[in-house]
Amino acid sequence: MQFGIHSAFHAGSVDLAEFANRCEQLGFESLWLPEHVVIPVNPTVGPGGVAGAPIPDSYVFMTDPLIGLTIAAAATKTLRLGTGVLLIPEHHPVDLAKHISSLDLYSNGRFILGVGAGWQPEESAALGGDFPRRWAQTTESIAIMKKLWTEHEPEHDGHYYSFPPLRFHPQPVQKPTPPILLGGGSKRLFDRIASWADGWAPWGPSPDDVSTGRSALDAACERAGRDPKTASVTAFTGTRDVDAFKAYSAAGADRLVITMDSTPGRNAFGRLEQIAKLAGL
Repeated sequence: MQFGIHSAFHAGSVDLAEFANRCEQLGFESLWLPEHVVIPVNPTVGPGGVAGAPIPDSYVFMTDPLIGLTIAAAATKTLRLGTGVLLIPEHHPVDLAKHISSLDLYSNGRFILGVGAGWQPEESAALGGDFPRRWAQTTESIAIMKKLWTEHEPEHDGHYYSFPPLRFHPQPVQKPTPPILLGGGSKRLFDRIASWADGWAPWGPSPDDVSTGRSALDAACERAGRDPKTASVTAFTGTRDVDAFKAYSAAGADRLVITMDSTPGRNAFGRLEQIAKLAGL
């Protein structure tokens, strides 16, 4: 099982380039940055889908993940660079495809696209998302990006986006596309993964959740005529328990991504070294 680090970076964080380089030196396989573009002042829905719940300031304090990962790419050689997760309906897919393929080029094929559809209605609406049908919009956007990344003169005529044949450059280093991992908990999640993604990226699951999800993902792949071994599991967790690490591995996780604070006041570099020791890196 591989180990990664997930952290939100902002104006009060430690130096991102130095942090990414230290992740690589310590033996972590990947670094993951989250995304929230904006947060409503008076949200109708808060974290966990709770109506009217306030949204903590921490959801606001994060820089753009693709720009952050570009900084990390320039400071490293082998570290994988992931979004945990990118909110697809909040972006135009042609523009987003350009940013992702450029990052994949400059990182020499190290990017991983962690995908979400979002959980906050006002945030989604402010950025052009169709919140009630956000997974349909996400599915169409991913299909468009795959066309741009793999076809010579891609064109599209869909429900949300349409365009004539286009010329697009660069296409990603990774072929046919960067790995695509789906987060979230929608009822059709595993069927979507089996149909058009490369893996599952649950947030905060228990080892039992991972085991149950792995079985459901395997079954979905088999229904789709796909080898279940081609779909990976990346679990995001805040645990620091070595026995839990072993339990996640036994449950079927291919990668464990550990969340942590990025600020000097929380001893970011010291905590990074502590996690590396617990992981046996």
